Amino acid sequence: MIVIPFIMGLQNLSFGQMQTLQLDPLFMHFDNGRELPAEESFIVHVPVKQNTAMVKMQISNREFNRSILYENTWIRKDGEAMQTAILPNYLVLRSGSNYNFRFLYFNRIGESERMQIREMLETTAQTYLQTNIQRRGNRYNFQNSPAQIYSSLNTILSEGMQNYEIRPGTTEPRFSGIVENMLRTLTRYRITDDEGYESPFDALLRQVSNEINMFSNSYEFVIEDVVTIMNYPTERKTSTLSVSLGYGGVYNSGNFSDLSYYSAPFVGIDLPLGNQIFAGSFWGNTSISAGVFLSKFENTSSRVVSGPIIDLPLFASLNYRTFRFLKLQAGATLMEEKDLVSDTSSLLVRPFVGLSIDFNIGLGGNR
Repeated sequence: MIVIPFIMGLQNLSFGQMQTLQLDPLFMHFDNGRELPAEESFIVHVPVKQNTAMVKMQISNREFNRSILYENTWIRKDGEAMQTAILPNYLVLRSGSNYNFRFLYFNRIGESERMQIREMLETTAQTYLQTNIQRRGNRYNFQNSPAQIYSSLNTILSEGMQNYEIRPGTTEPRFSGIVENMLRTLTRYRITDDEGYESPFDALLRQVSNEINMFSNSYEFVIEDVVTIMNYPTERKTSTLSVSLGYGGVYNSGNFSDLSYYSAPFVGIDLPLGNQIFAGSFWGNTSISAGVFLSKFENTSSRVVSGPIIDLPLFASLNYRTFRFLKLQAGATLMEEKDLVSDTSSLLVRPFVGLSIDFNIGLGGNR
């Protein structure tokens, strides 16, 4: 008994952390034209009539008949008097993009309307079969193949019921394999004129009628209204420049017994390889960096180890964030070695590893 309120409390807590938007179906916008939240979930409140039994929310970045990215459904419970449908959206929308929204409002089907549906489907299906399958002598002549006729029967069903909806989570009705097998059998059947015998064609019509009767009971809702909002913008997130400050060691020469290396603090600029929200944890935590060590590695009267161009060692690295701010870096260092006695210099590339902390600097934006 304690578990159920606890779970409901967790659900309310998760909803409480999500932004809420109010749909205005008349002006076809959210919260007086407010931009949609980007890179986070949110809840849409949809005003509904007392007789509205179901609302379906669909999101797409194309035409809805080509692609639907996300869909969620609200169903009114028996005896419920709510005037607002609550539809959470868990699709993460990209910053600075446009999306299309469609809200479909449904009423419940009455028994008289269900009978009309059944009669309409039976008349259409039987007329189609009688047109495409005709008796010629002692055989049945098919205008189309059994597979094409079976496919057309399902098309008649789907097109005839396009304004009706089954309960979410149930399988879309289709004619059974029995109908398809009866069609195939009919192509090989030789007709006899025995009285009192049901022909296989009449048996096919009866089977189709029985299945349509079952289909009509599967549909619970009929569409009442549709609100479509095209090209609605999301907010543009603040652009940031990621700067890393850390400490690294650079290999110079030798092996484990006589290892020679340099070490110094460094600063660099990071370029992430992916957005963690869209690309996943691995690519979201991976980045590449370029930067400079903040001091020369060696500076004596006879020898200087620094770098080209700005007289400081340069580096490039591949990085992975191991904790929220701490990042492991591994890459190569470009340094310049100068012999002040012989007045010669050479460029060297050496591997390095380091640890750094990220600092994000905002570059402007809406948020």
